[in-house]
Amino acid sequence: MSTKRVRCAEVVQHLCGDLDEKIDSPSCRALKKHLEECPDCTAYLDSLKKTITLYRRYPEPRPSATRREKLMSVLKLR
Repeated sequence: MSTKRVRCAEVVQHLCGDLDEKIDSPSCRALKKHLEECPDCTAYLDSLKKTITLYRRYPEPRPSATRREKLMSVLKLR
């Protein structure tokens, strides 16, 4: 795996797992720097933001727990 892909995987993991960190933490500063230099991760973040916006705008119908787990698995968020 290339160094870029390793960094991208870390960015994705950070975006999905540690959103509660302080904005000025070393991790967040490193994340911002990476996003400035990586169009793939910038596109991923944009897609994630749009998905969240749409999900909040249209809260019904909610997927069943089974379908939600399958979706999370496909998106590799579980």
